[in-house]
Amino acid sequence: MSRIWFSILTMLCCCMTVFAQQNKILLHTKALENLVRQSASRRLTSVLDDPGNFRYQFIYTRIDRDKNNQPRFHHQYLRVDSNAYFNPASMVKLPTALLALEQLHEWKEYGVDVHSTMLTDSAFSGQTVVLADSTSANGLPSVAHYTRKIFVVSDNDAYNRLYELVGQGRLNSRLKEMGYSGSRITRRFVSMSEEENRHSNPIRFMNAQGRLLYRQPAAYNTGPFDFSRKILVGEAHYNRFDSLINAPMDFTAHNVMPLQHLQQMMQAVIFPGSMPLVKRFRIDSADRRLVLENMARLPSETDFPRYDTTEFFDSYTKFFLFRDGKLKPPAHIRSFGKSGWSFGYLTEVAYIVDFVHNIEFMLSGTIYVNSDGVLNDNKYDYDSIGYPFFREMGEIIYRHELNRPRKHQPDLAEFRELIQPAIHPSGATRRVDSPQAIIRGDTGRKEIAIVFTGHDFANGGDTIQKALANAGVNASFFLTGDFYRQEAFSEMIRGLKHDGHYLGAHSDKHLLYADWVKRDSLLVTRKQFAEDLLANEKEMARFGIDLAKATYFLPPYEWYNDSIVAWTHELGRQLVNYTPGTISHADYTSPEDKNYRNTPSILQSIRKKEAADGLNGFILLMHIGATPRRPDPLFNELPQVIDWLKQRGYRLVRIDELLR
Repeated sequence: MSRIWFSILTMLCCCMTVFAQQNKILLHTKALENLVRQSASRRLTSVLDDPGNFRYQFIYTRIDRDKNNQPRFHHQYLRVDSNAYFNPASMVKLPTALLALEQLHEWKEYGVDVHSTMLTDSAFSGQTVVLADSTSANGLPSVAHYTRKIFVVSDNDAYNRLYELVGQGRLNSRLKEMGYSGSRITRRFVSMSEEENRHSNPIRFMNAQGRLLYRQPAAYNTGPFDFSRKILVGEAHYNRFDSLINAPMDFTAHNVMPLQHLQQMMQAVIFPGSMPLVKRFRIDSADRRLVLENMARLPSETDFPRYDTTEFFDSYTKFFLFRDGKLKPPAHIRSFGKSGWSFGYLTEVAYIVDFVHNIEFMLSGTIYVNSDGVLNDNKYDYDSIGYPFFREMGEIIYRHELNRPRKHQPDLAEFRELIQPAIHPSGATRRVDSPQAIIRGDTGRKEIAIVFTGHDFANGGDTIQKALANAGVNASFFLTGDFYRQEAFSEMIRGLKHDGHYLGAHSDKHLLYADWVKRDSLLVTRKQFAEDLLANEKEMARFGIDLAKATYFLPPYEWYNDSIVAWTHELGRQLVNYTPGTISHADYTSPEDKNYRNTPSILQSIRKKEAADGLNGFILLMHIGATPRRPDPLFNELPQVIDWLKQRGYRLVRIDELLR
């Protein structure tokens, strides 16, 4: 046994250096430092060479999946020290929002949920009464709406309300219970005394008809805090009266949250099953979905609130990769995270996914950028040093992730679905003044539309047509102009039309409209797009298809951007696409393809999605044909798929019926 432990310790020492000086533990992975320095610019190198001044800490979490898609985590560190203070700023909003969601479950028996109206009253000096919220769809505040504002733009008022809901006492007792004894939350983000911050407001929850559901009385935290460690930062500061004080600023009684704690909290939300039970938040799947959707959501993607995107641009809270230069994140990359900034400190913890290249990783970092040493003067080096640090560190790890080998490719369907336009119970979450793609029907009806696309191959046509006829159900077929032109396919197309299936457009030449990496970059002009689509419809007309009724368009490669959606709308058509959550669309792949998915795994993904969330309103995409190199075409399993869906109670309908 001793030899085993010696081997483990030796291996760890080769990978990571642990410095211990006067009870100070510094985690530092030499391999990560080498990786960063090999690609670092001169500006980044100057930061890395001066840790005393910039006080940076950084964690790179590599994620490897096993054959069952279960994640394994490997953390690497740059100068991570849980005893080195940094001001967490808005990072405390992460556990506060999650603990607020926890709190609501205690009142579920009274009918309270995240959408219940939350009215905040006052019972002590300095407290704020909140009875309305003009930024919500119904003009009323709720935990769901506060959660959205916290994660989309890091709203301080929303944090204050949830701080009051949970209360200072419960916030800190739960942190300690979860093993985060080095973290504490002591204050709102408004000028209040330590005593005032111990008091929490009385709160009422009302239903949609204005009836009282539950009343939480005012509370007071009697628990002690350990302020024995003096925390002083800077050389001078401005006090609350805007007077310059030529002495360091005292953070002794401020909020504290080490970077490792923040990384673990984020991992507990993104991958709850990967954390010990004690470190998981007591939230259900709906709560988790609410949090993740809003972590990934950009300011331009919400109407309630509707943000001025000049001020709240899309990378406003996305420090890694995008905040420097106010870059717009491409559609295929999403960051599920939380950031914070105050007093010269910048911090972010994020789970980053690239759906095109199928990569995922976590980044956590903090840096102090205050060259003049004066705090509260609003003169920090965020733009010149801080944001570039996060951008370049993110880019180095992103490039590393693009190139590193993986034994098993991750299935990111769960996260892909989260970034699609969602319907909020009280209104749309995306801009309603611009056309949108439709990716799902009414989730209140147990209906599914199976859609088939076709361009090169039609070897499944006869099998599919017979399976649909035998089952007495209709489907939808989106075919390219080249497909309609193929004389060998003509009889099959006429048969599909005769049987009452929906026949629609899939482009004329199966063009790639947008760059795979830079999705915002178009590869066709508006004129080319229109001519291509109209040529497709011209071929459809030869088969007697009524174009006035065939207005749904499914783009080639199922790949598009906002411009393609808008151009489709201008032509009087509606762009549709498959519902994310399964990998049925991978039935065209063959074993030599990097993204190959065999038929058993595809069928398993459908069953798994149905068990988790149901398939109401689902648009399930398959292909009418596949390369002969595919050994197990999915279309051969269509009779079994149809029977299974029927047994589960679903009605199979055409796309135009699903979206009626």
